Amino acid sequence: MRSLVASLVLFVIGTACGAGISWLVTSADLAKARKLESVLRLRDEENDRLRSLVADSERTRELEKSKAQRDEIEKQVTSIRGLSFKQPVEYNVVTRKEIQKVVATKLAETFSEEEFKNISAALARLGLLPDGYPLRQKYIELLGEQIAAFYDQHQHKLFMFEDASLENAQNRVILSHELTHALQDQYFDLLHLPLEIKDNDDRAVAASALVEGEATIVMSEYMMKNLSLRALKDNVTASFSQNMDQLQKAPRYLREELVFPYLRGQEFCAALIERGGYDAISQAFAHPPTSTAQILHPQKYLAEPREEPVAIQWPDLALDGQKPQTDNALGELGIRIQLSEAGEGQTSEQIAAGWRGDRYLTFRNGDALVWKSVWSSEDAAAKFFEAEQRRLEKGYHPAKSGAQEKDRYETDAPRALRLVRSGNSVVLVDSGAADVAKKLEEKFGK
Repeated sequence: MRSLVASLVLFVIGTACGAGISWLVTSADLAKARKLESVLRLRDEENDRLRSLVADSERTRELEKSKAQRDEIEKQVTSIRGLSFKQPVEYNVVTRKEIQKVVATKLAETFSEEEFKNISAALARLGLLPDGYPLRQKYIELLGEQIAAFYDQHQHKLFMFEDASLENAQNRVILSHELTHALQDQYFDLLHLPLEIKDNDDRAVAASALVEGEATIVMSEYMMKNLSLRALKDNVTASFSQNMDQLQKAPRYLREELVFPYLRGQEFCAALIERGGYDAISQAFAHPPTSTAQILHPQKYLAEPREEPVAIQWPDLALDGQKPQTDNALGELGIRIQLSEAGEGQTSEQIAAGWRGDRYLTFRNGDALVWKSVWSSEDAAAKFFEAEQRRLEKGYHPAKSGAQEKDRYETDAPRALRLVRSGNSVVLVDSGAADVAKKLEEKFGK
């Protein structure tokens, strides 16, 4: 309202001057305009305050109406998990319209827009996203579509939607999942898990698989204990009516990264429970899985000693005095998706299973990348080298003059590519400039 008044005043004055007419604005006129602006501002502020009070009152009433149902779900969740809440769960209610704003705020707490652009450019270089993919906005749209309720470990609050009545069995099932997160937070402090680290997506997804996998198992047990014809109907109806447009349109990498912690995490946690019940999961929170390889192959996590990822160490990360814009890892899951997208089919899982560690850096707004991976054997590295070479040839259609040896693949058309195998390691260099590719190989390819 205030900006509208100011715009109108400026528009009138500007139009008059443009027509060659001189207007005299007195100090009394300006005082009246300022007073009107002040009155309008106070009115807007009071209206905002009243709307907020009404919304808070409505949300309080909604929470009070569902309290008995929430208490019963809490009771069953604690019985299944064998842990009691140390303090009452704090609930909050949001509208469907607010969810994208909530998601955008949560993402902004961890990543800047520039960081999102760098991540998108890096994943595009690795063949996992299209060039110029608007990763931040797509995450907001995708998560906004999929979220049914959520627990915020920063605020230690459980958020529900105001239109998600607990009369519906599906909403009760979802609440049992989120209540498991509240238990996890109270007993194991979710903020201490590597869920938001920026330099190892593989490790972050593995930790998420522990968190979401356990919650999915508890949710499944809750659902089985409360199975009825009506509950079954509610769940089937919800499955068919859920909006999946954004998920179906998303690149495969995003789809699988979103689903992996729930499906594969559930399998991982089931393996822990089989070994030592829910106590084994509690112990896992003290020593969370460190790679998606451990999630995909629980025996690697359960082995004595545990099979940990090989760390890729470079003494100096700068290129021409510039620090890398991204420093991250794909892990076995990421490589599975990459090779599968390149047409390797079922063999992508077999090849990726030989992964032992990887790390990639990007420079020059994602135009220059170096990626080193370490494999369980020379044979495993050779198989990955061959698959990666096929991927690059499909994507870049290199000139026949490019060097193609047993353990080296090189071309400068249409981009400067260097793929080199040495023992059980493979290094990929990808740059728009041949001189930059040469520097990257010399510095990081040893």
